[in-house]
Amino acid sequence: EVGDAERRAIYTFRLTDKKDQTADIVDGLYLAYTKLSKAVTPRTAESITETSLERNRGVQKYRKIALILSLFVIPFSVLSFVSSAISTKIGQEIDDGNSLILQLRETLGANFAENKDKFNNSDVIMKTQQLSSTMRALHETGNEIGYTLFGLMPPTPPHPKAIPAGLPDVAQTITDMIPEFQALRQYGQAGRDLVAVIYGAISTCILPVLYALLGVCAKLLGQFEQQIRTRTYVQSEANSAHFVVAAIAGGVVGLFNNFTLGQSASIPPLALAFLIGFSVDVFLSFLETLSQSFLKRSESDPRPQTVVART
Repeated sequence: EVGDAERRAIYTFRLTDKKDQTADIVDGLYLAYTKLSKAVTPRTAESITETSLERNRGVQKYRKIALILSLFVIPFSVLSFVSSAISTKIGQEIDDGNSLILQLRETLGANFAENKDKFNNSDVIMKTQQLSSTMRALHETGNEIGYTLFGLMPPTPPHPKAIPAGLPDVAQTITDMIPEFQALRQYGQAGRDLVAVIYGAISTCILPVLYALLGVCAKLLGQFEQQIRTRTYVQSEANSAHFVVAAIAGGVVGLFNNFTLGQSASIPPLALAFLIGFSVDVFLSFLETLSQSFLKRSESDPRPQTVVART
């Protein structure tokens, strides 16, 4: 509460013309100002003015930054996850097709026509049908991964031909299927290679930086909410330094695959990048402690003494 003495000193200063203001009036104002400042600490006139605004400029600024980052982070994260899952599925289908062809080759030999007695073998017929099904699945999965690559996939090979009903000529059917499978295998592997290069670069170099910056926004917005509630918020240019540190840390974190916490627990790089952005001060303290330990260790190591050769 404002005391009568402070209130009187402020009113006297404001109601007195500048030419009539004496040293006692000015001293009374400063004494009242000092007492009021101590009473409202940590609040200041600037923080009270900032928090009285209906729409705070600083909060709106970082909300926009967080929204823009989310517009990049969410789609790229989803595309990276989907493309990785489809790429893994293509790899499994390629392995299945290679395994089936190898098994048919071992069963029928190099020249299929010489082993006509095995054509009606149920195992051969089943593997032929499985190979046909795998080829159709590989064709469909290859087309699916093309949607995540935005037209960078090579031309799609023709759809695999259906096997004849009853398989009247197993040898000819398998012979015709092998070149089709090879074309599909090359098509699927090309998609896997593109995913590994494009989304690997995005996940390693871009997403960690964006996640770290998003972590900074989350931390600052949380601080702003608390400061506005206590009317202690003041705009500061020091917040921009947090973004620079988070961007550098996110770029470095992306170079690592996983960070192991114990025997089994580990943190993915993107999660660690977000945590570093959220706790930039903790990260800087950790680096400072780590560098100090290295310096102490280097100073404690005995230095080799120079031996003077005698003549």
